[in-house]
Amino acid sequence: MKRLTKKESEILLTLFKDFTNNYNANSLSKKIGITPRGALKMLKNLKSQNILTSREFGKAVFYKINFSDEYTIKLMSILLMEEAREKASRWLSEFKELLECIEIAIIFGSIIRNPKTANDIDLLIVFKKERYSMIEKEINQRRGISAKIMHIVKQTPDDLIKNLKKKDEVVLNIIKNCYVLQGYEKLVKIIENVTSLQ
Repeated sequence: MKRLTKKESEILLTLFKDFTNNYNANSLSKKIGITPRGALKMLKNLKSQNILTSREFGKAVFYKINFSDEYTIKLMSILLMEEAREKASRWLSEFKELLECIEIAIIFGSIIRNPKTANDIDLLIVFKKERYSMIEKEINQRRGISAKIMHIVKQTPDDLIKNLKKKDEVVLNIIKNCYVLQGYEKLVKIIENVTSLQ
């Protein structure tokens, strides 16, 4: 397998995070800022590597992540991890203790769009019910030392799956515009399971 370009990585992350929408070369080109011809070339290349699948609808060809390929599943986890290290490294270190207690952590909202002017930190955390008191304690400690207000959306793995299956707009928008701080492989597996039902 060839090393992915930055734009190919962006394409894959877009298709993964916005999995409920259908993207073709034209719509993806607008989203990531390249020409439709360039997007089509990249999409065909990714499909030839079995990373993407395609479906024709009229004259348009729509692309999705190929979750039936084990390499692709691992690749998506790595891309999410690289994105977090590149764009959210501060939060990886700041929430280190909290991240150790939970299954999945996702940072979203104004803190990732405009970190200098953001007044709050928005997190979606996924954890097992039996860890609730330990996680509450860690969150309260973090709130005590944080200069910004923390808003936390708490879910169990079953809650997240249920919300994704019913296409809950709030949860879908969080995933569409986020950085994953913890649980890369778990989130990929959850989205794989949800998309298999579509």
